[in-house]
Amino acid sequence: MGRKVVVWALVAVVLLAASCGNGGGGIVVIRPAAITGDNSGGAIAFYQTWRMSDDHSLVEFHAQIISPEGDFLWGEKGILVGSGDADFYWTSDLYAVNDGSGGTFVMWREPLPEPPYHSQPHVAKIDSGGNVEWQRDIPGVEQAIPDGSGGVIIACAASVLKIDAEGNLPWGEDGVSLDLGLFDIASDNSGGIIIVSYAVGNISAQRVDSGGNILWQTGGVEVCGIRGGAARLVSDGSGGAIIAYEYYTPCGDGSQGCCDLDIYAQRIDAEGDILWGPDGVPVCVEPLWWQYSPGIVADGAGGAIVFFVEEVGICARRIDADGHKLWPEDVQVWEGAYLSVISDGSGGAVSVYYGGEGTNATAQRLDAAGRKLWGPEGTTLTLRDLYGLGGVVSDGCGGVLISWSTVKFTGDEVSQVSYYVQRVDAEGNLPWGDEGILLNP
Repeated sequence: MGRKVVVWALVAVVLLAASCGNGGGGIVVIRPAAITGDNSGGAIAFYQTWRMSDDHSLVEFHAQIISPEGDFLWGEKGILVGSGDADFYWTSDLYAVNDGSGGTFVMWREPLPEPPYHSQPHVAKIDSGGNVEWQRDIPGVEQAIPDGSGGVIIACAASVLKIDAEGNLPWGEDGVSLDLGLFDIASDNSGGIIIVSYAVGNISAQRVDSGGNILWQTGGVEVCGIRGGAARLVSDGSGGAIIAYEYYTPCGDGSQGCCDLDIYAQRIDAEGDILWGPDGVPVCVEPLWWQYSPGIVADGAGGAIVFFVEEVGICARRIDADGHKLWPEDVQVWEGAYLSVISDGSGGAVSVYYGGEGTNATAQRLDAAGRKLWGPEGTTLTLRDLYGLGGVVSDGCGGVLISWSTVKFTGDEVSQVSYYVQRVDAEGNLPWGDEGILLNP
């Protein structure tokens, strides 16, 4: 067994420190490791560490593969992918995407010495043996998904970029220019991407095909008229998408306020046609309280399972390919804070919830009929000394992988940052122990 010691949303806790490393007082944001499954129950993790001295601070970026049993396969500390001069005041957003062949694409920002706090985003391809096949600069990254052919599609607020397995750029060095703002992405299952861009009162969707051509109308397809809020989407399996979103009702007194918030869904086909009416279909409309923060996973049959927050906690409802509700009522999953949901690969979903600092996280699996498979209370994840909680990804076998970070202080100074990963298997067990695996011993 390997080392076992005390895993569109990333929660990163901001630490206020009087002094940190070799700098003065400031703000420290500790981001957990990026993780992706290896399609066999194992994980590939990508994390950053610091080496501090009185006159020099170096940040290093490491990748590690972990077997389904919890063993490190790329040495004790993994492989070194990149580095730069930076202390704890500077941390990078990290991304990892499975390449479909046991390796991964990793993305990070390298700190540059001039001007202060400037950085250069990079992407690198690592094969299943831990070899860095290539590395290149990219314009930016906020989300990334596999392209289905061994490559990766990377999106930021201004563009989407495609990189193939050899590091070529079929959509050009700057990618396809799009003004996205807040957005979510999904594959079109044909080597392209579907994007939903959202703001209060405005939700639109756009598709870019495998050749980098924008397929739908200029400015995108309007999803729900003028009353939309936060939105998430999944592929419908046929070149289109299902989008879950907040639908607000303005106050009747003429003010600019919102007096009701509900969850709706819309389906768009491969040609960009709206299928479920101008405002979509209601998923949860409850007049006594608001519903918000949608999450969505594909059910593998052309429909989706939609998650949302309401007064009683986190609830879920499944809809079919025509927008009809399949479960007789909403399933209350947990009385906690929403974090992330993913497909279990069998028509159901796995969700992870975190109640806030000082609490543990809970994972629950729902089957296609809405039944709770991991007991009425789910599986508890012990996140000892939690400071930053990462996203949730599939382990490729019906379970999930999750990451988190911890911080230790010496006086007022950050003296150690640690990264952990945990696996919950398809039956809700913890094969890597109750407290997960430490990545940087």
